[in-house]
Amino acid sequence: MRRNLLEAPAILLHLLAIALVIGPAVFFGAVVAPQSFHLLPTRDMAGALQAPILTQLCWIAEGGFLLLIATSWWLTRDGASKLLKMLMTRAAFLGLIAAVVIERLLVTQIDKIRKDAPGLIDSLPAADPARILLGRLHRLSTGFFSIEIAAGVLVLVTTARWIANRRPAPAYPAVPGASRPPVPPVPKVLDLSGV
Repeated sequence: MRRNLLEAPAILLHLLAIALVIGPAVFFGAVVAPQSFHLLPTRDMAGALQAPILTQLCWIAEGGFLLLIATSWWLTRDGASKLLKMLMTRAAFLGLIAAVVIERLLVTQIDKIRKDAPGLIDSLPAADPARILLGRLHRLSTGFFSIEIAAGVLVLVTTARWIANRRPAPAYPAVPGASRPPVPPVPKVLDLSGV
């Protein structure tokens, strides 16, 4: 009985965590990042704008993925297939790792390169080691960001699968020896039998 009382809030938290993981990441990748590079005069200014946004976005994603790990485990602890449970929890864990790598390793390294550069990154020659390294780190960051979004989508798909496979709850509690209440007859709206 206690599980039934907690299941609806757990599903709600689970779905909110999925929204927190996927929504801001897609908005950042589809709108914020391209528009900041398009509207600002230099790539350095766009990068300086995006670094704190991306860091805070990673904090949101980390919290969402931690919540997804907990709710995935709790919701699938009995009655779900092993494959479904494994996909839900491990995809959330993979997304958490991707968010931590972006926040702790890649964004900090990119900021360090920007600060240590002798001038604007845009003005450095294409063969400059700092510019080459920045390009590689940016591609890595984009790749891990894609992994983060894909992990969130995988959790969403497996959650939909889990919800679809659940057994429906009985309409009324089964009492030993009690019969089902009578089903009222369906009214005939248009009876054409006498025509």
